Amino acid sequence: MERDEERLSMLGNGKIALLLILLSVGCMAMLQFREQLTGEIRFYFMMWNLFLAWLPYAASVTATFFFRNLPAGAFRYTIVAALGVLWLLFFPNAAYLTTDFVHIIANRQEYLVNGTFGYLVWYDVVLFFFFAWCGIFLGFLSFYQFHRLVALRAGKAAGWMFVAAASLLCGYGVFLGRIVRLNSWDALVDPIGLLGQVLDHVHRSGAAFSLLFSVFVAATYLFLYFLQKPSDLPSAKKQSSNAARM
Repeated sequence: MERDEERLSMLGNGKIALLLILLSVGCMAMLQFREQLTGEIRFYFMMWNLFLAWLPYAASVTATFFFRNLPAGAFRYTIVAALGVLWLLFFPNAAYLTTDFVHIIANRQEYLVNGTFGYLVWYDVVLFFFFAWCGIFLGFLSFYQFHRLVALRAGKAAGWMFVAAASLLCGYGVFLGRIVRLNSWDALVDPIGLLGQVLDHVHRSGAAFSLLFSVFVAATYLFLYFLQKPSDLPSAKKQSSNAARM
């Protein structure tokens, strides 16, 4: 069991985490350069969206820290489970960044120069792509850490069931954020109001939107998971045998 816990990286992938910090700084610099280039203060809300996308990763890093450093027992699993709930509330913010491309579509008339698209639209496409790229990889790193935590505790099958369930909930969370215009913290500050909004938006189109982004989240995770070629997820059976030897 100790060997499996030692393989559980604190950062998921430290090199990628460092690159994401640098890219986040780069995104801010690109926004400021755009302001100097056009004289317009636009799209700074994306920095807030990016900050929210960092929160699930912070939760997964904290959960991994406690899992590695607290003695096995009810207290450790309670702390990790509480951080898991917090992670799940903010996890959709990572995928939400991919929906910000809608602002380019909504403002397409502003990019026209003499009837054709000017160079600014291509700058903004790259800008939005970098923000979305950060969101996708932040989501993957935090997802991967909790996937391993669940697998270490309950086995490989439970780990993949967690991936499926979290992907579905994430897709629904993106729907609540982009379409219903709810925020993650509404679940904490106004759960009754959030429940009312959820019940008011139960319809086929919402289900289709949620399923679309659930598939997107799951597919992205699977591609990056196998691209990274991690070592086998720890199994509950192996954990039990190691614990018996201890």
